[in-house]
Amino acid sequence: AMPQQAGASPKTYGKVHDDEDDDLEFTPVTTTAIDAVTPPASKIADAVPAEKRRVEDEVPSRATIIFGVALYAACSSTLLVINKVAMHVVPDAPFILFCQFLASSLAVRGLRVAQPDMDIELLHWEKAKPFAVATLVFYLCLFSNTQALKSVNVETVIVVRSCSPIAVACLERATLGRPLPSLQGLGALVVIALGAVIYVVTDAGFKIDGYFWLLVYFVFIVIEMVFVKFVVDTVPMSTWTRVYYNNTLSLPMAVASAFALGGSKALTQVEWSLGAVGAVLLSCVVGVAISYAGFNLRKLVSATSFTVVGVVCKIITVLINDSIWTQHSNMFGHLGLLICIVAGFVYEKVKAKK
Repeated sequence: AMPQQAGASPKTYGKVHDDEDDDLEFTPVTTTAIDAVTPPASKIADAVPAEKRRVEDEVPSRATIIFGVALYAACSSTLLVINKVAMHVVPDAPFILFCQFLASSLAVRGLRVAQPDMDIELLHWEKAKPFAVATLVFYLCLFSNTQALKSVNVETVIVVRSCSPIAVACLERATLGRPLPSLQGLGALVVIALGAVIYVVTDAGFKIDGYFWLLVYFVFIVIEMVFVKFVVDTVPMSTWTRVYYNNTLSLPMAVASAFALGGSKALTQVEWSLGAVGAVLLSCVVGVAISYAGFNLRKLVSATSFTVVGVVCKIITVLINDSIWTQHSNMFGHLGLLICIVAGFVYEKVKAKK
């Protein structure tokens, strides 16, 4: 123990600890108490800074959270519009998806080379075989979504995506025996359906081909939400490994769908310009960025906060789409879309309380 000089008043140190409510408290500790337990002086000097560092590591700074929100919002609110522009100048969904998958796969592979300590696994047949089912559903969701963007506007895709909780709740009840949502939840789902009806009835750009692909997208996004989670949970792997598997295994699927559609228009019919190249490259960059931004923000904020940011991003997407061209819904369509977005947010909050 450290000797205490005669006549000197006891010095007060402190330690940070968590109480039952996770609030940080400061407990004074006098040198008398320290002498009673007689730990080495070096451990007293090291213990407090180490604990402070632990607390600081667990609580992200305000600047970190703001950057995380801004990065995710920039990617999420623009990706759908960028994909719409890319499909407008290069109307070849398999080609655009192939470029995005390749960019994401190479980015994760490069991350593994740059940081060998990260938990990123290369492809192994034992894991790739069961994961292929999840990847197929993942690819069909993106493929049908991108195909629909050739014929429908961005708002229509958002409305269809907002309606997915209705089918998910019914399917989970029928196949997994889960209880139906509460009365508040059911009310929110009814309002979502009402908003979708208003949008479809007032949609001046209604096209059978576009709505066919939206129906396919709706079916597979519901399947992904209900079943793929169980498939993925049976194959243990880190988040970045899952991103690598998803994108790498989707590459041959993009090639196969190009042949199924009669070949790649991007390689045979599209007149490439600087704008077309830029649109495809930008979609690849934002696609890679949102993979990181989404995982990063989920780690920084609560599920409710993440949902709020997602709602704001949808509204920003609509505003961006309205400002860059005339391919958007009318006033009543915007009203139906807003109803879907707000009701979807209420449903997520009600579901989180269960």
